[in-house]
Amino acid sequence: MVYRSIGTRIQEARQELGLTQQELASRLGCTQAALSNYELGKRRLYLTNLEQIASVLGKPLSYFTEPSASIDESDAQSWLYRNPQR
Repeated sequence: MVYRSIGTRIQEARQELGLTQQELASRLGCTQAALSNYELGKRRLYLTNLEQIASVLGKPLSYFTEPSASIDESDAQSWLYRNPQR
């Protein structure tokens, strides 16, 4: 689900800065429980929330919204070639 992948990115960016959930939540003006739910993909994130998180973490909005480059493009093309009906 999309919320989970965004949450994973939030967690990674937070950890890069060495922040705890409580520290980031305080900077965002939300509870630690709400932030935890964002990171776990259990709570809906609105664009304004995500913009604030991106700003506080010093990341562009695209860091959270664009798909990760973990799948090599040639691998994806190979998969499509092997599975043309999809």
